[in-house]
Amino acid sequence: MPFRRSTIRRFQPLLLAIFAVLACYALALVPREVHPLDLTFNSMLDHLLRGRFDVDPAIVGREGFTVGGKVMAYWGILPALLRLPFTLFPGWRTLDFTIGACLVALIGMAATKLWTLRLIRAELPGLPTWLDKAMTVVLLLSGAQVCFLRLSLYQEVCFWAALWGALFVAAAIHAQLRGLGRGALLVMALAAGLAMLTRVSLGIGLVAAFGGVLLVESLRHRSALRGWLATAMAPLLLLALLGGLTALVNLGRWGNPFTFADYHHYNYNAWYPDRLVRMAEQGLFNLQRIPFGLVYYFAPLWVLRGADGQLLLDATRSKWIDAAELPPSSFLLTDPLLLVLGGLAIAGWIRRGSADRARNIAIALGLAIPAGLMLCAVSMNFRYRLDFYPLFEFLAFSGLILAARGGRAPGPRWTAVLATLSVLASLIVGAAYLVGRLGPGQLLIGDGVGAYYLQAFGLR
Repeated sequence: MPFRRSTIRRFQPLLLAIFAVLACYALALVPREVHPLDLTFNSMLDHLLRGRFDVDPAIVGREGFTVGGKVMAYWGILPALLRLPFTLFPGWRTLDFTIGACLVALIGMAATKLWTLRLIRAELPGLPTWLDKAMTVVLLLSGAQVCFLRLSLYQEVCFWAALWGALFVAAAIHAQLRGLGRGALLVMALAAGLAMLTRVSLGIGLVAAFGGVLLVESLRHRSALRGWLATAMAPLLLLALLGGLTALVNLGRWGNPFTFADYHHYNYNAWYPDRLVRMAEQGLFNLQRIPFGLVYYFAPLWVLRGADGQLLLDATRSKWIDAAELPPSSFLLTDPLLLVLGGLAIAGWIRRGSADRARNIAIALGLAIPAGLMLCAVSMNFRYRLDFYPLFEFLAFSGLILAARGGRAPGPRWTAVLATLSVLASLIVGAAYLVGRLGPGQLLIGDGVGAYYLQAFGLR
């Protein structure tokens, strides 16, 4: 009997995880109205199983790309492949797994971050109790875990990518605490490769961070380079394999292994012809959009009106941006504790050197790439905020490690204030995202942003 109890206890987390996954996907069996777009990954999988890279045009609709008489979707194939076990269900092609997939990815993301915090707590008993508790609250009730609960196909892609980002960060923090070994490198390579197959903007950042780690460690181990390369070979091969699969998909869709989406073929262009002109003149990414991007993500003044009755920065937005999506939000309000801890981590790396400083900086620089891309992208959608979180959380966890080792840390009172602000702001913003509409926000707030949300919440 003791053996049985210990065995059950040992596998309890795995059993709970399996139960949670099955419960989430069981939502597909609940009768409800299904939007055709939410069946896109079913169609993608159906076509992949027949050796095709297109999707049903009646399902993907305006979000498709018409190339050579066939309609493609630009999202990565991994969310479709994750539906493979459910092909055993009769009629699986018409079952909507989107909500279940979103919940599985969201739960996995939160669990991975809590595991990372638990690792820091176990390895560093000097972690201040108030910081430990505040981070637990923040990771459960704010930020990436709360602001984006408008479950849809759009959100599913971002949630899966955020999960791979959280997994990469967990491996990077593990390396800080226990040293960089083959296991951590394998997890980093796996996360980077899966992200490339899901959402390329985040995938590029993870690949760059992984490449930075390899470069720094190769220089550090140059006197014993052969041994280091032997350690890194399996992770490199794994990433190369997943990268090759990504290139194969790109080749099948666009005729070029390095093209992830060709917006010249975007069906939505027929409804927004100005986007083709803007793309031709300025490109999909342009550094001159960064000032407006900083406003959008950190100080959303663009939803307010000036004395002339026009939206602030409207001329800048209309010149550079296809769409700036509601709700207005700021990382300064939804994630202040992460930002403060991240700032302390950077300050700590500058003030005092360590054996891992170069590697940590290389990881942070790689993780900053997705955030940089979103700051200069032609469209600024609310869900794109998820691309910032791997950077914010890596820096915040690093700040916790430095605090536990005697570095600077916010006091109990300020920590409580920052955590409370994060939770309250995230709940408000998340609710606004749920009740609002997707698409260009400037088209929705003609009577003012306040009037729009009073109506959206049914208060007017």
